[in-house]
Amino acid sequence: MKISLLGYLYGLGGIQTHTRTLASELAARGHDVRALTPQAIADHGGPLNAVPGVEVITYGGAMDAVRGFGLRGWADAIVVCGTGRAAMIGALRSGRNCKKIFFEVMSGRPSGLKDPRRMVHLGFDAIVGQGKPVEMRFCKEFRWHGPATTIPALGDQLEVGDRDQAAPLSGPVRMAYFGRLAAHKNVAHLVGEWKKFAQLGDTLDVWGHGDQEAPLRAQIAAAGLTDTITLKGRYPDGNAYIDLLKKYDVTLLPTVGEEGAPLVLLESMACGVPFVANGMGGIPDYANPDSAITSGDIEEFTPAVQDILARVRAGTIDRVRLQGHYRSTFSTPVLADRWETFMSDTITRKAPTP
Repeated sequence: MKISLLGYLYGLGGIQTHTRTLASELAARGHDVRALTPQAIADHGGPLNAVPGVEVITYGGAMDAVRGFGLRGWADAIVVCGTGRAAMIGALRSGRNCKKIFFEVMSGRPSGLKDPRRMVHLGFDAIVGQGKPVEMRFCKEFRWHGPATTIPALGDQLEVGDRDQAAPLSGPVRMAYFGRLAAHKNVAHLVGEWKKFAQLGDTLDVWGHGDQEAPLRAQIAAAGLTDTITLKGRYPDGNAYIDLLKKYDVTLLPTVGEEGAPLVLLESMACGVPFVANGMGGIPDYANPDSAITSGDIEEFTPAVQDILARVRAGTIDRVRLQGHYRSTFSTPVLADRWETFMSDTITRKAPTP
């Protein structure tokens, strides 16, 4: 197959990771792959991600889109990951024989009448939701009645190794949050609720940057928790990130915003680290016996943390089972297989007879 994957490829983030990893996996399987990215965004820059074995093309504005990114007559399929108008136009202009797939990595909620995702009705062949709730919401909110499926985004190819089975914990619990420090990520909730679920000596490391950094520092200081809850800044990537994540006993995600299905939860599973997450967007798809996901009601979050921490202290979290669930359901080879099959089926699917 000749595949074009369109997603932002500058700096760090879920779209960057998914686009880079899927492109690399498909190329390794013998497909001809091109990765397309808009130019670097001023407030979300960083180096351009290289993709081994894949040509990475940076496009400009409207004229590049109108020209179909130079894909006419070349691509069998294009997958658009993101919501930019130029991306949607470029996909629609990529040629009649190029199948057009939109990958919804947000929550499926429209952002007004001018939302570029409404352009799926102008010629897209299928949509993919990052989680089942995301797919269902997208189809309902955007009135999409064509082919649709759920396939999670790919994370990095993780070389974690098998974890030892957890033993009862005699010391303090080490908790972590990984992600942007944005208001909807709701890290402030962890600070406000800390004394309801933590015991003496327990710690929380908050990794990431964002506009809530200063307010969080003030909140932590006012609560007298500066020796307990620490803002650690940017976290590393690659093996250094995996080594860091494995040092924690549990990860926490109290988000109350519109979510797709955050990769950090997959990464936590891969490392055999249980998580507690508020069940927004596609997060419920990550349910497993060794983690806790609420119904999306933040009032359920603290009781869920209390339950998981009790299991962590008792040593009843099954790390082997948790890693096995990740490997059989969400690992890079498994998800790449699903993407490859779906794209092949979409390419060979005949258009309905008028």
